[in-house]
Amino acid sequence: MNIYIDTCVLPRSRLEAGRIYRERYGSSLGFELLMMFDLPDFEDNLKRNLELFAEGPLAFHEPVWGVDHAAPRGSVPWEEGMYHLRLTQKYAAIMHPPTMVVHLSNGPVLPGMRDSMLRSALENLEEMQEMFPDVRLLTENTGIRADRTQLLDQQEFTDLCRSRMMPVLIDVGHANANGWDLPKLIRGLGSQIEGFHLHNNDGVHDLHNRLRNGTIDPAVLVPCMDRYAPEAMRVIEYTRPTLHGDPLLEDIAYLQNLSEKPDQGE
Repeated sequence: MNIYIDTCVLPRSRLEAGRIYRERYGSSLGFELLMMFDLPDFEDNLKRNLELFAEGPLAFHEPVWGVDHAAPRGSVPWEEGMYHLRLTQKYAAIMHPPTMVVHLSNGPVLPGMRDSMLRSALENLEEMQEMFPDVRLLTENTGIRADRTQLLDQQEFTDLCRSRMMPVLIDVGHANANGWDLPKLIRGLGSQIEGFHLHNNDGVHDLHNRLRNGTIDPAVLVPCMDRYAPEAMRVIEYTRPTLHGDPLLEDIAYLQNLSEKPDQGE
């Protein structure tokens, strides 16, 4: 199976809680390790759990808190982001993840600032690639329309990724909250899609609900993913530790079952 779980579902700074998934699925399950150096005890906990992540597939997710690549180079937010990225770089050299998910931006898109923010984001993406020469960076569709953090709409994101041949991770929850046409998005980017973040919501807010709790129908979505991006990682990305354990184990089994069913078309 090509299923990963993002470590943001684990109780904060208790990465060892991921051991239950390794014991259940062995090396067939992957982890997407979210770097959370904003937590004072995260790095020490990571050091204690390096072996857990060495036992199966691994992807990094760059730090989110304290990092906004749309900030201009040399600014205070840019410097703060570089601090977090240098720590991530340190562990990339130790753990050798083949891929890392990155955001173009995280903050609000201010009136009249969209073009300059995008320019900064693309410059910073190039610098990140220099920092992580052996890691494939997957650009995620980020930002939520309701929060005024959406930097690019569906067509703009698709055109940008196509024109630059960027490897992509599609966050289905973000796309759904922004009213994007998920099947069209997946068809349009096809083999450039190397990962998916899977969660659900009400079509407006970025809730990170369970797979079957929201307006996305996984029974429709997963066959589309299997058809157009069959090798892409399927990362279950829940952000609440209350979903750690039995709820997540149930949803891993559900996702496995969906991918095993024959494709009936769209």
